[in-house]
Amino acid sequence: MVCLVLSLCVLLVSALALAFGPQPPEVRPDDVETFKPGQVGILNGTQFVQWIELQQQKGVKAVALKEGSYHVIPSGDIAHISLEKLDGMTIWMDSVNLTMTKVDLPAFSIYGCNQLKTYGPTVWWDTPGFSQATITNVESTGGQNYNIRFHLDDGYDSSFLLNSSTGEVHGQYTNPKTGRLEAGPGWSTVSGATKPVEGDDDTYTVPISNSYFTPQVGYKLLARGSFIFCNKINDSNNTIVNDYTLLNCAGFGWISSGNRKTTFNSVSVKPASFPPPNGTELPARSSSADGIHSSGDYIGPTFDSCHFAALDDDCMAVHGSLSPITGPGSTANSFEIPKGDAAIGDTLRFYSNTTFEPLGTAIVTSTSHSSISVDDLPVSPSELATTFWSNQNRVGSGFAVLNTHTTGNRGRGAIIKASHGIISGNLFEGVSYGAINIGPEFSYWKEADYAHNVTITNNTVRDCNYLSKAAAAVMVHGDGANPTNGNSNITIDGLVIDGVSASNLYIGASEGVGLGDVTFLNVFKEDYTLWETWPGAVATFENVSFSGVRGERRVVGGAGKQGVDLLKVLGEVEGVSDGAGNGAGNACMR
Repeated sequence: MVCLVLSLCVLLVSALALAFGPQPPEVRPDDVETFKPGQVGILNGTQFVQWIELQQQKGVKAVALKEGSYHVIPSGDIAHISLEKLDGMTIWMDSVNLTMTKVDLPAFSIYGCNQLKTYGPTVWWDTPGFSQATITNVESTGGQNYNIRFHLDDGYDSSFLLNSSTGEVHGQYTNPKTGRLEAGPGWSTVSGATKPVEGDDDTYTVPISNSYFTPQVGYKLLARGSFIFCNKINDSNNTIVNDYTLLNCAGFGWISSGNRKTTFNSVSVKPASFPPPNGTELPARSSSADGIHSSGDYIGPTFDSCHFAALDDDCMAVHGSLSPITGPGSTANSFEIPKGDAAIGDTLRFYSNTTFEPLGTAIVTSTSHSSISVDDLPVSPSELATTFWSNQNRVGSGFAVLNTHTTGNRGRGAIIKASHGIISGNLFEGVSYGAINIGPEFSYWKEADYAHNVTITNNTVRDCNYLSKAAAAVMVHGDGANPTNGNSNITIDGLVIDGVSASNLYIGASEGVGLGDVTFLNVFKEDYTLWETWPGAVATFENVSFSGVRGERRVVGGAGKQGVDLLKVLGEVEGVSDGAGNGAGNACMR
Protein backbone atom coordinates (compact mmCIF):
# COMPACT_ATOMS: atom_id res chain seq x y z
CA MET A 1 0.00 0.00 0.00
CA VAL A 2 1.22 3.44 -0.85
CA CYS A 3 -0.27 6.33 1.11
CA LEU A 4 -0.53 9.87 -0.08
CA VAL A 5 -1.50 12.19 2.76
CA LEU A 6 -2.46 15.71 1.75
CA SER A 7 -3.30 16.96 5.27
CA LEU A 8 -6.57 18.53 4.20
CA CYS A 9 -9.60 18.98 6.40
CA VAL A 10 -13.16 17.83 6.23
CA LEU A 11 -16.33 19.53 7.33
CA LEU A 12 -18.73 17.55 9.48
CA VAL A 13 -21.23 15.54 7.45
CA SER A 14 -24.36 17.57 7.03
CA ALA A 15 -27.26 16.82 9.30
CA LEU A 16 -29.30 17.00 6.14
CA ALA A 17 -28.45 13.34 5.53
CA LEU A 18 -30.54 12.36 8.53
CA ALA A 19 -33.66 13.73 6.87
CA PHE A 20 -33.42 11.29 3.97
CA GLY A 21 -33.19 7.57 3.39
CA PRO A 22 -35.39 4.73 2.24
CA GLN A 23 -38.87 5.06 3.64
CA PRO A 24 -41.04 2.06 4.60
CA PRO A 25 -43.32 1.17 1.68
CA GLU A 26 -46.98 1.95 1.93
CA VAL A 27 -49.53 -0.78 1.29
CA ARG A 28 -52.46 -0.36 -1.04
CA PRO A 29 -55.65 -0.07 1.04
CA ASP A 30 -58.13 -2.91 0.61
CA ASP A 31 -61.07 -0.57 0.13
CA VAL A 32 -59.48 1.88 -2.35
CA GLU A 33 -61.67 2.99 -5.27
CA THR A 34 -60.47 0.97 -8.29
CA PHE A 35 -60.77 1.59 -12.02
CA LYS A 36 -61.56 -1.56 -14.02
CA PRO A 37 -60.98 -1.21 -17.78
CA GLY A 38 -63.93 -2.20 -19.95
CA GLN A 39 -61.82 -4.25 -22.39
CA VAL A 40 -59.55 -7.11 -21.45
CA GLY A 41 -55.92 -6.02 -21.76
CA ILE A 42 -56.80 -2.51 -23.00
CA LEU A 43 -56.60 0.72 -20.98
CA ASN A 44 -58.26 3.77 -22.51
CA GLY A 45 -56.16 6.67 -21.24
CA THR A 46 -58.98 9.19 -21.64
CA GLN A 47 -61.47 7.12 -19.68
CA PHE A 48 -58.95 6.46 -16.91
CA VAL A 49 -58.10 10.15 -16.52
CA GLN A 50 -61.75 11.22 -16.58
CA TRP A 51 -62.54 8.66 -13.91
CA ILE A 52 -59.72 9.95 -11.67
CA GLU A 53 -60.98 13.54 -12.08
CA LEU A 54 -64.51 12.42 -11.16
CA GLN A 55 -63.22 10.76 -7.99
CA GLN A 56 -61.42 13.97 -7.05
CA GLN A 57 -64.67 15.92 -7.46
CA LYS A 58 -66.27 13.47 -5.03
CA GLY A 59 -63.54 14.16 -2.47
CA VAL A 60 -61.80 10.79 -2.92
CA LYS A 61 -58.07 11.02 -2.13
CA ALA A 62 -56.83 7.55 -3.15
CA VAL A 63 -57.63 5.56 -6.29
CA ALA A 64 -56.20 2.49 -8.00
CA LEU A 65 -55.93 0.81 -11.38
CA LYS A 66 -56.93 -2.84 -11.33
CA GLU A 67 -53.92 -5.14 -11.29
CA GLY A 68 -53.04 -6.58 -14.71
CA SER A 69 -51.33 -5.89 -18.03
CA TYR A 70 -52.74 -3.34 -20.48
CA HIS A 71 -52.01 -1.78 -23.84
CA VAL A 72 -52.68 1.94 -23.39
CA ILE A 73 -54.79 3.92 -25.87
CA PRO A 74 -53.52 7.54 -25.62
CA SER A 75 -55.69 10.14 -23.90
CA GLY A 76 -54.61 12.83 -26.37
CA ASP A 77 -51.58 14.24 -28.11
CA ILE A 78 -49.78 15.18 -24.86
CA ALA A 79 -49.27 11.73 -23.37
CA HIS A 80 -50.83 8.31 -23.11
CA ILE A 81 -52.03 9.30 -19.61
CA SER A 82 -52.24 13.03 -18.74
CA LEU A 83 -52.73 13.93 -15.08
CA GLU A 84 -53.52 17.62 -14.63
CA LYS A 85 -54.31 19.78 -11.60
CA LEU A 86 -54.87 16.92 -9.18
CA ASP A 87 -54.67 17.94 -5.51
CA GLY A 88 -53.68 15.56 -2.72
CA MET A 89 -54.39 12.43 -4.78
CA THR A 90 -52.69 9.04 -4.44
CA ILE A 91 -52.84 6.75 -7.49
CA TRP A 92 -52.01 3.05 -7.01
CA MET A 93 -50.72 1.33 -10.13
CA ASP A 94 -48.62 -1.32 -8.39
CA SER A 95 -48.69 -4.80 -9.95
CA VAL A 96 -49.63 -3.12 -13.25
CA ASN A 97 -47.80 -3.47 -16.57
CA LEU A 98 -48.55 -0.79 -19.14
CA THR A 99 -47.49 -1.08 -22.78
CA MET A 100 -47.54 2.18 -24.68
CA THR A 101 -48.89 1.93 -28.21
CA LYS A 102 -47.39 5.12 -29.70
CA VAL A 103 -43.60 5.21 -29.64
CA ASP A 104 -43.23 8.99 -29.97
CA LEU A 105 -45.72 9.87 -27.20
CA PRO A 106 -44.85 10.07 -23.46
CA ALA A 107 -46.33 7.54 -21.10
CA PHE A 108 -47.32 9.99 -18.33
CA SER A 109 -47.61 13.77 -18.23
CA ILE A 110 -48.08 15.33 -14.79
CA TYR A 111 -48.94 19.03 -14.93
CA GLY A 112 -50.02 21.55 -12.31
CA CYS A 113 -50.56 18.94 -9.60
CA ASN A 114 -50.13 19.38 -5.86
CA GLN A 115 -49.20 16.62 -3.41
CA LEU A 116 -49.68 13.92 -6.05
CA LYS A 117 -48.36 10.48 -5.13
CA THR A 118 -48.15 7.51 -7.50
CA TYR A 119 -47.16 3.85 -7.01
CA GLY A 120 -45.93 1.83 -9.97
CA PRO A 121 -46.33 0.83 -12.74
CA THR A 122 -43.92 -0.97 -15.07
CA VAL A 123 -43.95 0.81 -18.44
CA TRP A 124 -42.68 -0.07 -21.89
CA TRP A 125 -43.53 0.55 -25.54
CA ASP A 126 -44.80 -1.77 -28.27
CA THR A 127 -41.66 -0.97 -30.26
CA PRO A 128 -38.43 0.55 -28.91
CA GLY A 129 -37.64 4.05 -30.09
CA PHE A 130 -34.39 2.92 -31.61
CA SER A 131 -32.98 0.31 -33.98
CA GLN A 132 -30.53 -2.31 -32.76
CA ALA A 133 -28.17 -4.51 -34.75
CA THR A 134 -25.07 -6.69 -34.30
CA ILE A 135 -21.89 -6.00 -36.32
CA THR A 136 -20.76 -8.99 -38.41
CA ASN A 137 -17.97 -7.43 -40.51
CA VAL A 138 -15.85 -4.24 -40.41
CA GLU A 139 -13.89 -2.67 -43.28
CA SER A 140 -11.84 0.46 -42.63
CA THR A 141 -12.00 3.11 -45.37
CA GLY A 142 -9.42 5.43 -43.81
CA GLY A 143 -9.36 7.63 -40.74
CA GLN A 144 -12.40 7.10 -38.55
CA ASN A 145 -14.52 5.95 -41.49
CA TYR A 146 -15.81 2.43 -41.98
CA ASN A 147 -18.09 0.22 -43.99
CA ILE A 148 -19.91 -2.00 -41.54
CA ARG A 149 -21.99 -5.09 -42.17
CA PHE A 150 -24.61 -5.76 -39.52
CA HIS A 151 -27.51 -8.07 -38.77
CA LEU A 152 -30.72 -6.56 -37.43
CA ASP A 153 -31.71 -7.77 -33.96
CA ASP A 154 -35.19 -9.18 -33.60
CA GLY A 155 -38.07 -7.10 -32.27
CA TYR A 156 -36.84 -3.65 -33.29
CA ASP A 157 -38.11 -1.02 -35.68
CA SER A 158 -35.36 -1.11 -38.31
CA SER A 159 -36.38 2.17 -39.97
CA PHE A 160 -34.24 4.38 -37.74
CA LEU A 161 -31.10 2.61 -38.92
CA LEU A 162 -32.09 1.91 -42.51
CA ASN A 163 -34.15 4.82 -43.77
CA SER A 164 -32.60 8.01 -42.37
CA SER A 165 -30.21 9.84 -44.63
CA THR A 166 -28.21 11.32 -41.76
CA GLY A 167 -28.92 9.17 -38.73
CA GLU A 168 -26.80 8.59 -35.66
CA VAL A 169 -25.40 5.32 -34.40
CA HIS A 170 -23.73 4.32 -31.20
CA GLY A 171 -21.50 1.34 -30.50
CA GLN A 172 -21.30 -0.85 -27.41
CA TYR A 173 -19.95 -4.24 -26.48
CA THR A 174 -19.71 -6.66 -23.57
CA ASN A 175 -16.33 -6.27 -21.89
CA PRO A 176 -14.93 -9.81 -21.61
CA LYS A 177 -13.00 -8.88 -18.46
CA THR A 178 -15.81 -7.30 -16.49
CA GLY A 179 -18.81 -8.94 -18.17
CA ARG A 180 -20.43 -5.52 -18.29
CA LEU A 181 -21.88 -3.89 -21.35
CA GLU A 182 -19.71 -0.87 -22.12
CA ALA A 183 -20.40 1.99 -24.49
CA GLY A 184 -18.49 3.81 -27.16
CA PRO A 185 -17.75 7.45 -26.36
CA GLY A 186 -20.24 9.15 -28.66
CA TRP A 187 -22.62 9.11 -31.56
CA SER A 188 -21.37 8.68 -35.12
CA THR A 189 -22.96 9.66 -38.40
CA VAL A 190 -24.51 6.99 -40.60
CA SER A 191 -26.22 7.29 -43.97
CA GLY A 192 -27.65 5.01 -46.61
CA ALA A 193 -27.75 1.40 -45.42
CA THR A 194 -27.81 -1.07 -48.30
CA LYS A 195 -28.24 -4.84 -48.69
CA PRO A 196 -24.89 -6.63 -49.23
CA VAL A 197 -26.31 -9.98 -50.35
CA GLU A 198 -29.38 -10.56 -52.47
CA GLY A 199 -32.04 -12.55 -50.63
CA ASP A 200 -30.74 -11.83 -47.11
CA ASP A 201 -33.55 -9.90 -45.43
CA ASP A 202 -31.76 -8.99 -42.20
CA THR A 203 -28.14 -8.20 -43.13
CA TYR A 204 -27.04 -4.79 -44.42
CA THR A 205 -23.97 -2.66 -44.93
CA VAL A 206 -23.73 0.97 -43.88
CA PRO A 207 -20.97 3.60 -44.18
CA ILE A 208 -20.08 5.28 -40.89
CA SER A 209 -18.13 8.54 -41.02
CA ASN A 210 -16.20 10.37 -38.29
CA SER A 211 -16.84 7.51 -35.90
CA TYR A 212 -16.35 8.19 -32.19
CA PHE A 213 -15.75 4.50 -31.54
CA THR A 214 -13.70 1.79 -33.23
CA PRO A 215 -16.22 -0.79 -34.43
CA GLN A 216 -15.51 -4.49 -34.06
CA VAL A 217 -17.35 -7.69 -34.89
CA GLY A 218 -19.88 -8.43 -32.14
CA TYR A 219 -20.38 -4.81 -31.15
CA LYS A 220 -23.94 -3.51 -31.07
CA LEU A 221 -25.22 -0.64 -33.19
CA LEU A 222 -28.04 1.59 -32.04
CA ALA A 223 -29.72 4.28 -34.12
CA ARG A 224 -31.87 6.84 -32.38
CA GLY A 225 -35.30 7.38 -33.75
CA SER A 226 -38.10 9.33 -32.11
CA PHE A 227 -36.54 11.51 -29.41
CA ILE A 228 -39.10 12.12 -26.70
CA PHE A 229 -39.58 12.71 -23.03
CA CYS A 230 -40.95 9.35 -21.92
CA ASN A 231 -42.51 10.94 -18.82
CA LYS A 232 -43.01 14.62 -17.94
CA ILE A 233 -43.58 16.49 -14.68
CA ASN A 234 -44.17 20.23 -14.99
CA ASP A 235 -45.22 23.07 -12.69
CA SER A 236 -46.20 20.74 -9.83
CA ASN A 237 -45.55 20.75 -6.09
CA ASN A 238 -44.34 17.83 -3.94
CA THR A 239 -44.91 15.05 -6.46
CA ILE A 240 -43.81 11.59 -5.30
CA VAL A 241 -43.14 8.83 -7.83
CA ASN A 242 -42.76 5.43 -6.16
CA ASP A 243 -41.64 2.08 -7.59
CA TYR A 244 -41.86 3.12 -11.25
CA THR A 245 -39.98 0.92 -13.72
CA LEU A 246 -39.31 2.20 -17.24
CA LEU A 247 -38.09 -0.22 -19.90
CA ASN A 248 -36.59 0.56 -23.30
CA CYS A 249 -37.63 4.18 -23.65
CA ALA A 250 -37.02 6.26 -26.74
CA GLY A 251 -35.56 9.34 -25.06
CA PHE A 252 -35.36 10.91 -21.60
CA GLY A 253 -36.85 8.63 -18.96
CA TRP A 254 -38.27 11.60 -17.03
CA ILE A 255 -38.09 15.35 -17.58
CA SER A 256 -38.83 17.62 -14.63
CA SER A 257 -39.26 21.39 -15.06
CA GLY A 258 -40.80 24.23 -13.06
CA ASN A 259 -41.47 21.97 -10.07
CA ARG A 260 -41.10 22.43 -6.35
CA LYS A 261 -39.63 19.12 -5.18
CA THR A 262 -40.28 15.91 -7.06
CA THR A 263 -39.25 12.75 -5.21
CA PHE A 264 -38.27 9.66 -7.18
CA ASN A 265 -38.34 6.65 -4.83
CA SER A 266 -37.15 3.30 -6.20
CA VAL A 267 -37.48 4.45 -9.80
CA SER A 268 -35.70 2.24 -12.35
CA VAL A 269 -34.71 2.85 -15.96
CA LYS A 270 -33.33 -0.34 -17.46
CA PRO A 271 -33.42 -2.68 -20.47
CA ALA A 272 -35.69 -5.69 -20.82
CA SER A 273 -36.47 -8.42 -23.29
CA PHE A 274 -38.37 -7.01 -26.23
CA PRO A 275 -41.01 -7.27 -27.53
CA PRO A 276 -42.95 -8.43 -24.47
CA PRO A 277 -43.23 -11.00 -23.18
CA ASN A 278 -40.92 -13.31 -25.17
CA GLY A 279 -38.30 -11.10 -26.78
CA THR A 280 -35.36 -12.92 -28.31
CA GLU A 281 -32.72 -10.23 -27.89
CA LEU A 282 -31.79 -8.32 -24.76
CA PRO A 283 -31.56 -4.63 -25.69
CA ALA A 284 -28.07 -3.23 -25.50
CA ARG A 285 -29.36 0.02 -24.01
CA SER A 286 -32.35 0.97 -21.89
CA SER A 287 -32.80 4.52 -23.20
CA SER A 288 -31.45 6.68 -25.98
CA ALA A 289 -30.99 9.66 -23.63
CA ASP A 290 -30.88 10.61 -19.91
CA GLY A 291 -32.54 8.73 -17.09
CA ILE A 292 -34.05 11.65 -15.13
CA HIS A 293 -33.39 15.23 -16.19
CA SER A 294 -34.30 18.23 -14.03
CA SER A 295 -34.17 21.54 -15.90
CA GLY A 296 -35.32 24.79 -14.30
CA ASP A 297 -36.95 23.36 -11.17
CA TYR A 298 -37.64 25.78 -8.31
CA ILE A 299 -36.73 23.10 -5.76
CA GLY A 300 -34.58 20.26 -6.99
CA PRO A 301 -35.61 16.61 -7.07
CA THR A 302 -34.76 13.83 -4.66
CA PHE A 303 -33.48 10.57 -6.12
CA ASP A 304 -33.72 7.84 -3.48
CA SER A 305 -32.91 4.15 -4.04
CA CYS A 306 -33.13 4.51 -7.82
CA HIS A 307 -31.50 2.24 -10.40
CA PHE A 308 -30.15 3.28 -13.79
CA ALA A 309 -28.81 0.53 -16.06
CA ALA A 310 -27.42 0.71 -19.60
CA LEU A 311 -28.56 4.25 -20.37
CA ASP A 312 -27.24 5.79 -23.54
CA ASP A 313 -26.53 9.10 -21.82
CA ASP A 314 -26.47 10.64 -18.34
CA CYS A 315 -28.28 9.09 -15.35
CA MET A 316 -29.34 12.14 -13.31
CA ALA A 317 -29.01 15.80 -14.31
CA VAL A 318 -30.02 18.87 -12.28
CA HIS A 319 -29.47 22.35 -13.72
CA GLY A 320 -30.79 25.73 -14.77
CA SER A 321 -30.18 27.77 -17.91
CA LEU A 322 -27.69 30.39 -19.00
CA SER A 323 -29.53 33.03 -21.00
CA PRO A 324 -28.28 35.83 -23.29
CA ILE A 325 -28.92 39.57 -23.06
CA THR A 326 -29.49 41.58 -26.22
CA GLY A 327 -28.81 44.98 -24.65
CA PRO A 328 -30.00 47.61 -22.16
CA GLY A 329 -33.70 48.11 -21.53
CA SER A 330 -35.75 51.28 -21.81
CA THR A 331 -35.40 52.11 -18.11
CA ALA A 332 -32.55 52.15 -15.62
CA ASN A 333 -31.50 48.74 -14.27
CA SER A 334 -33.34 46.86 -17.03
CA PHE A 335 -32.21 44.71 -19.93
CA GLU A 336 -33.68 43.10 -23.03
CA ILE A 337 -33.83 39.31 -23.42
CA PRO A 338 -34.68 36.97 -26.32
CA LYS A 339 -35.67 34.21 -23.87
CA GLY A 340 -35.54 33.17 -20.22
CA ASP A 341 -37.82 32.78 -17.20
CA ALA A 342 -37.85 35.09 -14.20
CA ALA A 343 -40.38 36.32 -11.65
CA ILE A 344 -40.44 39.24 -9.25
CA GLY A 345 -38.18 38.46 -6.31
CA ASP A 346 -35.95 35.99 -8.14
CA THR A 347 -32.18 36.31 -7.77
CA LEU A 348 -30.23 36.58 -11.02
CA ARG A 349 -26.51 36.01 -11.39
CA PHE A 350 -24.60 37.65 -14.24
CA TYR A 351 -21.58 36.30 -16.14
CA SER A 352 -19.15 37.41 -18.80
CA ASN A 353 -20.10 35.71 -22.07
CA THR A 354 -16.43 35.18 -22.93
CA THR A 355 -14.76 34.06 -19.67
CA PHE A 356 -17.91 33.06 -17.73
CA GLU A 357 -16.58 34.78 -14.64
CA PRO A 358 -19.29 35.79 -12.12
CA LEU A 359 -20.05 39.52 -12.28
CA GLY A 360 -22.55 39.85 -9.44
CA THR A 361 -26.23 39.34 -8.59
CA ALA A 362 -29.45 41.36 -8.60
CA ILE A 363 -33.10 40.93 -7.55
CA VAL A 364 -35.91 41.01 -10.13
CA THR A 365 -38.35 43.91 -9.62
CA SER A 366 -40.50 43.55 -12.78
CA THR A 367 -40.71 41.51 -15.98
CA SER A 368 -42.28 41.62 -19.43
CA HIS A 369 -42.18 39.22 -22.35
CA SER A 370 -38.90 40.71 -23.60
CA SER A 371 -37.28 42.56 -20.70
CA ILE A 372 -36.36 42.26 -17.02
CA SER A 373 -35.83 45.01 -14.44
CA VAL A 374 -33.72 44.49 -11.32
CA ASP A 375 -32.88 46.45 -8.20
CA ASP A 376 -29.23 47.12 -9.08
CA LEU A 377 -27.47 45.87 -12.20
CA PRO A 378 -23.91 44.73 -11.41
CA VAL A 379 -22.71 45.65 -14.92
CA SER A 380 -22.87 48.87 -16.92
CA PRO A 381 -25.42 49.23 -19.75
CA SER A 382 -22.62 49.16 -22.31
CA GLU A 383 -21.52 45.70 -21.08
CA LEU A 384 -24.94 44.05 -21.16
CA ALA A 385 -24.65 42.77 -24.72
CA THR A 386 -21.60 40.73 -23.66
CA THR A 387 -23.28 39.37 -20.52
CA PHE A 388 -25.20 36.20 -19.71
CA TRP A 389 -27.58 35.67 -16.79
CA SER A 390 -28.99 32.73 -14.88
CA ASN A 391 -31.96 32.54 -12.51
CA GLN A 392 -30.75 31.24 -9.15
CA ASN A 393 -34.31 30.30 -8.21
CA ARG A 394 -34.58 27.94 -11.20
CA VAL A 395 -31.47 25.73 -11.03
CA GLY A 396 -32.87 22.87 -8.92
CA SER A 397 -31.28 23.73 -5.58
CA GLY A 398 -32.38 21.60 -2.63
CA PHE A 399 -31.69 18.35 -4.52
CA ALA A 400 -30.68 14.99 -3.02
CA VAL A 401 -29.07 11.91 -4.62
CA LEU A 402 -29.33 9.03 -2.15
CA ASN A 403 -28.76 5.26 -2.08
CA THR A 404 -28.85 5.07 -5.87
CA HIS A 405 -27.11 2.55 -8.15
CA THR A 406 -25.93 3.11 -11.71
CA THR A 407 -24.38 0.44 -13.89
CA GLY A 408 -23.20 0.13 -17.48
CA ASN A 409 -24.17 3.63 -18.56
CA ARG A 410 -22.72 5.76 -21.30
CA GLY A 411 -22.44 9.43 -20.33
CA ARG A 412 -22.20 10.43 -16.67
CA GLY A 413 -23.76 9.50 -13.36
CA ALA A 414 -24.94 12.53 -11.36
CA ILE A 415 -24.50 15.91 -13.09
CA ILE A 416 -25.28 18.65 -10.58
CA LYS A 417 -25.33 22.39 -11.32
CA ALA A 418 -27.34 23.37 -8.24
CA SER A 419 -26.83 24.22 -4.58
CA HIS A 420 -27.89 23.24 -1.06
CA GLY A 421 -27.93 19.53 -1.72
CA ILE A 422 -26.51 16.17 -0.74
CA ILE A 423 -25.06 13.18 -2.63
CA SER A 424 -24.78 10.27 -0.21
CA GLY A 425 -24.66 6.48 -0.06
CA ASN A 426 -24.55 5.87 -3.82
CA LEU A 427 -22.80 3.25 -5.94
CA PHE A 428 -21.71 4.36 -9.41
CA GLU A 429 -20.52 1.45 -11.57
CA GLY A 430 -19.52 1.30 -15.21
CA VAL A 431 -20.30 4.92 -16.06
CA SER A 432 -18.21 5.59 -19.15
CA TYR A 433 -17.39 9.18 -18.18
CA GLY A 434 -17.53 10.90 -14.78
CA ALA A 435 -19.66 9.41 -12.00
CA ILE A 436 -20.14 12.64 -10.00
CA ASN A 437 -19.88 15.93 -11.87
CA ILE A 438 -20.40 19.20 -9.96
CA GLY A 439 -20.32 22.55 -11.72
CA PRO A 440 -21.66 24.46 -14.74
CA GLU A 441 -21.46 23.72 -18.45
CA PHE A 442 -21.88 27.24 -19.75
CA SER A 443 -19.91 27.09 -22.97
CA TYR A 444 -21.38 23.93 -24.52
CA TRP A 445 -24.85 23.24 -23.13
CA LYS A 446 -25.57 26.72 -21.67
CA GLU A 447 -26.50 25.00 -18.42
CA ALA A 448 -26.14 26.78 -15.07
CA ASP A 449 -24.90 27.08 -12.40
CA TYR A 450 -22.03 26.91 -9.95
CA ALA A 451 -22.77 24.80 -6.87
CA HIS A 452 -22.75 26.03 -3.27
CA ASN A 453 -23.19 24.19 0.03
CA VAL A 454 -23.14 20.65 -1.34
CA THR A 455 -22.22 17.58 0.73
CA ILE A 456 -20.79 14.52 -1.04
CA THR A 457 -20.36 11.68 1.44
CA ASN A 458 -19.96 7.90 1.56
CA ASN A 459 -20.07 7.21 -2.18
CA THR A 460 -18.33 4.46 -4.15
CA VAL A 461 -17.22 4.96 -7.75
CA ARG A 462 -16.14 1.76 -9.52
CA ASP A 463 -14.88 1.12 -13.07
CA CYS A 464 -15.95 4.55 -14.30
CA ASN A 465 -14.39 7.15 -16.61
CA TYR A 466 -12.95 4.46 -18.85
CA LEU A 467 -13.45 6.49 -22.03
CA SER A 468 -12.36 9.91 -20.86
CA LYS A 469 -8.98 11.55 -21.35
CA ALA A 470 -9.84 14.97 -19.98
CA ALA A 471 -12.43 14.83 -17.20
CA ALA A 472 -12.35 12.79 -13.98
CA ALA A 473 -14.38 10.09 -12.28
CA VAL A 474 -15.33 12.63 -9.59
CA MET A 475 -15.17 16.24 -10.69
CA VAL A 476 -15.87 19.66 -9.14
CA HIS A 477 -15.21 22.19 -11.87
CA GLY A 478 -15.85 25.57 -13.45
CA ASP A 479 -16.00 26.79 -17.04
CA GLY A 480 -14.15 29.34 -19.14
CA ALA A 481 -11.60 31.11 -16.95
CA ASN A 482 -12.22 28.55 -14.18
CA PRO A 483 -12.45 31.22 -11.45
CA THR A 484 -11.58 30.42 -7.83
CA ASN A 485 -14.85 32.06 -6.72
CA GLY A 486 -17.03 29.67 -8.74
CA ASN A 487 -18.29 26.83 -6.52
CA SER A 488 -18.17 27.16 -2.75
CA ASN A 489 -18.52 25.12 0.43
CA ILE A 490 -18.30 21.69 -1.20
CA THR A 491 -17.65 18.85 1.26
CA ILE A 492 -16.25 15.50 0.08
CA ASP A 493 -15.74 12.65 2.57
CA GLY A 494 -15.90 8.87 2.64
CA LEU A 495 -15.21 8.63 -1.10
CA VAL A 496 -13.88 5.38 -2.61
CA ILE A 497 -12.76 5.40 -6.26
CA ASP A 498 -12.00 1.88 -7.47
CA GLY A 499 -10.63 0.62 -10.77
CA VAL A 500 -10.44 3.95 -12.60
CA SER A 501 -7.38 4.05 -14.82
CA ALA A 502 -7.79 7.61 -16.01
CA SER A 503 -8.17 10.73 -13.88
CA ASN A 504 -9.81 9.84 -10.57
CA LEU A 505 -10.46 13.20 -8.90
CA TYR A 506 -10.48 16.80 -10.09
CA ILE A 507 -11.32 19.79 -7.88
CA GLY A 508 -11.19 23.28 -9.37
CA ALA A 509 -12.90 26.66 -9.56
CA SER A 510 -13.97 26.42 -5.93
CA GLU A 511 -13.45 28.00 -2.55
CA GLY A 512 -13.94 26.58 0.92
CA VAL A 513 -13.73 22.93 -0.13
CA GLY A 514 -13.73 20.46 2.76
CA LEU A 515 -11.89 17.33 1.65
CA GLY A 516 -11.97 14.34 3.98
CA ASP A 517 -11.08 10.70 3.43
CA VAL A 518 -10.65 9.60 -0.18
CA THR A 519 -9.37 6.13 -1.13
CA PHE A 520 -8.10 5.31 -4.61
CA LEU A 521 -8.19 1.53 -5.26
CA ASN A 522 -6.70 -0.36 -8.21
CA VAL A 523 -5.64 2.78 -10.01
CA PHE A 524 -2.99 1.09 -12.11
CA LYS A 525 -4.60 -2.07 -13.47
CA GLU A 526 -2.37 -3.97 -15.86
CA ASP A 527 -5.30 -4.70 -18.18
CA TYR A 528 -5.87 -1.01 -18.88
CA THR A 529 -3.65 0.94 -21.28
CA LEU A 530 -5.20 4.41 -21.12
CA TRP A 531 -2.45 5.69 -18.84
CA GLU A 532 0.13 5.06 -21.55
CA THR A 533 -1.19 7.90 -23.71
CA TRP A 534 -3.05 10.06 -21.18
CA PRO A 535 -0.92 12.73 -19.43
CA GLY A 536 -3.19 13.41 -16.45
CA ALA A 537 -2.87 12.70 -12.73
CA VAL A 538 -4.75 10.56 -10.24
CA ALA A 539 -5.87 13.78 -8.52
CA THR A 540 -5.72 17.36 -9.81
CA PHE A 541 -6.36 20.57 -7.85
CA GLU A 542 -6.71 23.81 -9.83
CA ASN A 543 -7.77 27.29 -8.69
CA VAL A 544 -9.21 26.05 -5.40
CA SER A 545 -9.00 26.89 -1.72
CA PHE A 546 -9.46 24.19 0.93
CA SER A 547 -10.69 24.42 4.50
CA GLY A 548 -10.82 21.94 7.41
CA VAL A 549 -8.38 19.97 9.50
CA ARG A 550 -8.44 16.23 8.76
CA GLY A 551 -8.70 13.48 6.19
CA GLU A 552 -6.22 11.64 4.03
CA ARG A 553 -5.80 10.42 0.50
CA ARG A 554 -4.76 6.78 0.11
CA VAL A 555 -3.67 5.00 -3.06
CA VAL A 556 -4.04 1.26 -2.57
CA GLY A 557 -3.03 -1.55 -4.95
CA GLY A 558 -1.10 -1.64 -8.21
CA ALA A 559 2.64 -1.34 -8.67
CA GLY A 560 2.35 1.95 -10.50
CA LYS A 561 3.41 3.21 -13.90
CA GLN A 562 6.40 5.39 -14.57
CA GLY A 563 5.66 9.10 -14.82
CA VAL A 564 2.03 9.03 -13.67
CA ASP A 565 1.39 11.85 -11.20
CA LEU A 566 -0.53 11.11 -8.04
CA LEU A 567 -1.27 14.79 -7.48
CA LYS A 568 -1.04 17.71 -9.86
CA VAL A 569 -1.46 21.26 -8.50
CA LEU A 570 -2.34 23.98 -11.02
CA GLY A 571 -3.10 27.67 -10.79
CA GLU A 572 -3.93 29.15 -7.39
CA VAL A 573 -4.34 26.47 -4.73
CA GLU A 574 -4.60 27.28 -1.01
CA GLY A 575 -5.00 25.15 2.09
CA VAL A 576 -2.79 22.16 1.24
CA SER A 577 0.47 21.35 3.01
CA ASP A 578 3.89 21.58 1.36
CA GLY A 579 4.04 17.79 1.36
CA ALA A 580 1.06 17.73 -0.94
CA GLY A 581 2.60 20.01 -3.50
CA ASN A 582 1.03 23.41 -2.79
CA GLY A 583 2.51 24.94 -5.90
CA ALA A 584 5.93 23.35 -5.27
CA GLY A 585 5.49 20.59 -7.84
CA ASN A 586 3.75 17.28 -8.31
CA ALA A 587 3.59 14.31 -5.97
CA CYS A 588 4.54 11.26 -8.04
CA MET A 589 4.63 7.49 -7.72
CA ARG A 590 7.92 6.51 -9.35
